[in-house]
Amino acid sequence: MQYLNKNYVKTIDSNPKFKSALQKIQKEVDEFASEFKDTPTARSQWGHSYFCDYDGGRLIFDIHKPHVHKCEVCGKEFKSELYDGVWVYFYRNQAILTIWKAAGVYAYTKDKKYLDIIKKIMGFYAENYTKFDIHNKEKLVFDSYETMKWGCGRILPQGLNESIITIRMIQALEIVKEDIGKDFLDYVYENLFKEIYLLLKPQVNQIHNIRCWNNCAIGLIGLFFQDQEMIEYAFNGPYNIRRQIREGVTADGFWYEGSIHYNFFTLEGIAPLMLFSELYGYDFGKEEKEKVKHMFISAYHYAFDNHYFPNPNDGWPSINLKTYSYIYHMATKVFGEDSEIGNILKNIENNPLPRTPLPLSKPYYIDNEIAYERLLLNTDLDLSKYEAVPLQTKNFPKSNFAILRDGGMNAFVKYGLNGPSHAHPDLINLEIMYKNYRISRDLSNPGYVARLCNEWHRTSLAHNTVIRNGQNVMSTNPGTTLEYSHNHIYCEAKDTYPGVDYLRDVKVSPNSLTDRFEVKAKEEATFDYVFHLESEIKLENDYVCEDRSLGFNDNGYQHVIEAKQVITKSSAITFDACVDNVKMKIVLCLNNKELFILKTMDNPVNITRTTLLLREKGKDVTFNMNIEMEE
Repeated sequence: MQYLNKNYVKTIDSNPKFKSALQKIQKEVDEFASEFKDTPTARSQWGHSYFCDYDGGRLIFDIHKPHVHKCEVCGKEFKSELYDGVWVYFYRNQAILTIWKAAGVYAYTKDKKYLDIIKKIMGFYAENYTKFDIHNKEKLVFDSYETMKWGCGRILPQGLNESIITIRMIQALEIVKEDIGKDFLDYVYENLFKEIYLLLKPQVNQIHNIRCWNNCAIGLIGLFFQDQEMIEYAFNGPYNIRRQIREGVTADGFWYEGSIHYNFFTLEGIAPLMLFSELYGYDFGKEEKEKVKHMFISAYHYAFDNHYFPNPNDGWPSINLKTYSYIYHMATKVFGEDSEIGNILKNIENNPLPRTPLPLSKPYYIDNEIAYERLLLNTDLDLSKYEAVPLQTKNFPKSNFAILRDGGMNAFVKYGLNGPSHAHPDLINLEIMYKNYRISRDLSNPGYVARLCNEWHRTSLAHNTVIRNGQNVMSTNPGTTLEYSHNHIYCEAKDTYPGVDYLRDVKVSPNSLTDRFEVKAKEEATFDYVFHLESEIKLENDYVCEDRSLGFNDNGYQHVIEAKQVITKSSAITFDACVDNVKMKIVLCLNNKELFILKTMDNPVNITRTTLLLREKGKDVTFNMNIEMEE
């Protein structure tokens, strides 16, 4: 096996889309390289800081404006030393991506100009690497690897970021290794990659997605330069990549941190190491390779029918399988076009819905269509030859997820956690998709430093769950499946608060959903059942409503835009709602309950959505809702 597709040049020449993509890449490389300028005195800052405090929109990275940072949502301009440091972070990511792109251009053109560009940019970072401060995202600076705290980088603000750019640089060198010269390879090995190893090695200290990236970067350096110490550390060290996969991946094929995005983010780090193991004839590990394969297959099956993902826990909103097709391209290179993963990739690529881009750690897609990995690795992949893979109801009990399907109705239920890392306080949460219409989704969150990330998006109130006394759900423990069938799950989360158990019974039919949420508490409390409707859904309401305060002033309640109580003596209430040409009826049981209609923030928060809140005081409380769809 070789890294570059054996028909790379021939297929680009015969495919107008690929030829156009290569020309665009070449232009981008030429433009960036002609103006490349960096200095080790400029200190980078964390990318998660690059979000607007007002609405959670990402700030726009303008390569020509290092001191002006504009929100993509509200247009507000920010100026500060912190944002300037994040600009440096994005600029250096662009520099390393340019190295990788230049390698692809050289492989096509054989123009030595592009080898010189690689030498110019990578050579700069090699020459100056130890002049960059050892620093972390908390803005702390250290004088040595022995005194640094966990999480440090030099070029970038985290060991994670340093690992990402290392993997890209090694992939670039793999493409040009026969032509770039032994002297240059020896130089960057001694002055850049050995130092990166010294930086990353002490940071690999637990089972975690970032430590996977650290291991994989070390492993790629080791395999490419045949450094046995690095290879041994990556594959057999205390928290080596094999152990990460064995202990970090559930039996369901899902990364334990419980986030769709971090599941794929972890795979993004692992896939290049698995590929380089194939290239260099190194045993990645039979058990571990099978587990990674299982992860790729499982990921396809917890998407909704339209390939959009539910969004439990930390991540980004509204992502879909196409968002991550570049990682499937790496896996397909390893397992083969005719493998189950190769066929799944073709199903993903043939979905007509557009790709949702990521705001950070962005992969490189040409015109948001062609993954750079596809161009390099699978240039001659025939997307027209594939078999449709039907999606079915699946329960992932070790991952605390279930997705129910019946006709056009899909429901995703999150009923537990495997620990606090990247967790949201939302047991037991529900997301609903009807055909291509989102009925209710998890917002995920904006960047972690954005004010409203913790004040709103990481609160229980922002999710479809039940809240006690206005406090965020406290449990980060696994849940339990009590009953399960093709259209039904009955699940339990114990001690969501001390002395409070939750049980949720969700059933779907081709055009309806029923939700029964039971609370079992040892002490009387106020319980709020929350259900959010997507911002596109219009709720028709002709009931008498009065302005009311919800009585709580933190944990997200302070950010409720509007609260009105429905005044009625009925034991049940029906709302009509619609989105495009789809109508729905939402029925809520009101026995002993107060009903509020709220306006709450979406993601980004300049959009609002309608939220239904049912409230009851007591110990044993049950909430019932039914949704019926009609086109």
